Amino acid sequence: MDRTENTVRNVTFSMLSEFMLAVLKFVSRYVFVQILGKAYLGLDGLFTDILAVLSLAELGFSVSITYSLYRPAAEGDRELIKSLIRLYRRVYQIVGVTVLTVGAALTPFLDFFVKEMPEDIPYIPLIYLLNVLNTGVAYFFTYKSTLLFVYQKKYIDTMIRAGLTLLVNVVQIVVLVVSGNYLYYLCILVAGTVLQNVAVAVKADRLYPYLREKDVRPLPGEILQDIRRNVSAMILNRVGAAAVFSTDNILISKFVGIITTGLYSNYVMIRGFLNLMVGALFNALTPALGSLVATETEEAKKEAFRRLDFFGAWLFGWLSICLLWLFDPFITLWLGGDYLLPRPAVILIVVNFYVSSMRIPVAKTRSAMGLFWDERYKSILEAIVNLVVSVILAQRWGIVGILAGTLISSAALPFWIEPRGLYRYGFRQSGREYFARYLLRLVVTVGAGALTGLLCRMTGENIGGFLVKGLVCLVVPNAVYAVAYRRTEEYRFLGRTARSVLLRR
Repeated sequence: MDRTENTVRNVTFSMLSEFMLAVLKFVSRYVFVQILGKAYLGLDGLFTDILAVLSLAELGFSVSITYSLYRPAAEGDRELIKSLIRLYRRVYQIVGVTVLTVGAALTPFLDFFVKEMPEDIPYIPLIYLLNVLNTGVAYFFTYKSTLLFVYQKKYIDTMIRAGLTLLVNVVQIVVLVVSGNYLYYLCILVAGTVLQNVAVAVKADRLYPYLREKDVRPLPGEILQDIRRNVSAMILNRVGAAAVFSTDNILISKFVGIITTGLYSNYVMIRGFLNLMVGALFNALTPALGSLVATETEEAKKEAFRRLDFFGAWLFGWLSICLLWLFDPFITLWLGGDYLLPRPAVILIVVNFYVSSMRIPVAKTRSAMGLFWDERYKSILEAIVNLVVSVILAQRWGIVGILAGTLISSAALPFWIEPRGLYRYGFRQSGREYFARYLLRLVVTVGAGALTGLLCRMTGENIGGFLVKGLVCLVVPNAVYAVAYRRTEEYRFLGRTARSVLLRR
């Protein structure tokens, strides 16, 4: 099976499974809210962000190992693959123990993260510890799934996880309806996480039986040195990313309140669904990109990035327009008008989604090319700016100030440093063309969004009006993009690829 066929299969399975699971998660969240309420929702969002910060213990090691696996996978070097996977396993065992230990040690300090701890929720420390356990145990099993990713067989991992997640979510909904007990809900989640990761590891062993062989050579010194160098650079990237993208709930809980954290978590859930879909799509494309980088010419690498960036700009612009005009109507129909945030906060959530998503093509290309070192301090500076500005603005404008701090930190540093580094160290040329394209695409997106909003305002507020809004958001932005980009080479390539995929079906 060639690179394109594997990519299409990965994309198809990933997108379908994520969509199916998202529908179930929205049902599960509705049941959750109706039975447990806003305070439990706020705690769930807070603990999710705390544990996301704890994931810093991973230190970006998985990205570095994945990059190191592309070439031996392309060349069929099983001995080197075995050595890399053994290193991966040992590191992740340490990471798992670290997450469990540090996470448990934070239990006495939970009051620090909440402006007013809810008094009507029992067993809050135990709830937190179950969340820690769910996060920590995954590290002991997940390392083998990386090989499925590198060999462009991510669809296997996707099918296993989707099937078991479906089962777990159904059981959680039933248990919550019957018992109303959040602790039972979390215990099922932990059991499901263990089951998923064990099942994927067993499947990887069956596909690649040499992973079970005991005769594993030590890693060559130069490869180990390269991994250490990349990991030391990724540490700073991970710290910065966690400080920017995994602290909003913590800051909202600390400076605004746990109820607002719960309201915000609903928007995060919807945005997270889109992030999962986008992540599944780009993760399916990344192995092919990594293989291309390992084997093709410099010009081919640059052309591949331009096409990926164009596709990303179209996709992220369209999704941002959909969020802007469908966020509030959807939440009103789903949970009720009492679960809405102020409109300025919603606009900032959408803008942050657009800005962070537009970084993905650059980040994926830099990762595939192994460009981890040269901008290692950027993320730390971004984290400092984000935390300082968010804390200052939070005390004046609440949640709007926190979200504005995230936007300011993203625009101040990574917006220009990351693409500049890719062009300078990866393509050996100036990045001016990238910024010119970015500005042009931003103007087109703003215009498409304004036209879409004008038409959406003419629709009703009931479910019929929501469906009409959805149709407007589907047709209008994409029509504007098609007209604006129809003469570009990237648009023609996207059209050829779409036709090729359809004909194969």
